[in-house]
Amino acid sequence: MRKWLWALTVVLAGTSALAKPLPQEDAPKPLPPMQKNFPLDETFSLRELNGKPVDSTLDVSFKLDSSFRASGFSGCNSWSGTAYPQANQHLLVGGLVMTKKACDKANEAIQNSFLRALQGTPAWDLVNGDLVIKGPGGAIRLARSL
Repeated sequence: MRKWLWALTVVLAGTSALAKPLPQEDAPKPLPPMQKNFPLDETFSLRELNGKPVDSTLDVSFKLDSSFRASGFSGCNSWSGTAYPQANQHLLVGGLVMTKKACDKANEAIQNSFLRALQGTPAWDLVNGDLVIKGPGGAIRLARSL
């Protein structure tokens, strides 16, 4: 019986050595937030300007193609320029050019506010399928269109 007790003691002593906690690895680090890709080659129509809805019959549009050429219609005039999506969802917009057709005061005000919102390096986001652009010049929300 003594040999059996001695063998049991050795086995139990060995398992207590195995029961020591293993060195803890660092907890997994969370992944950084995924950057969204700017929707290239898609046309968007203005639906909201500085927090106010815009009549859906008003033709104001924005498109950025894969050559980083931005273009659209501002309600009165066609416009174009260069725009480059930047890190942290900003948009670097270069000088814009546009036609010089005359339009009524209401459409001209919308045109000016729309183009002002694109100036500088505004932030952009995709929210429920809409393109939202916010910067020091204003905020616009655009819906995908054909």
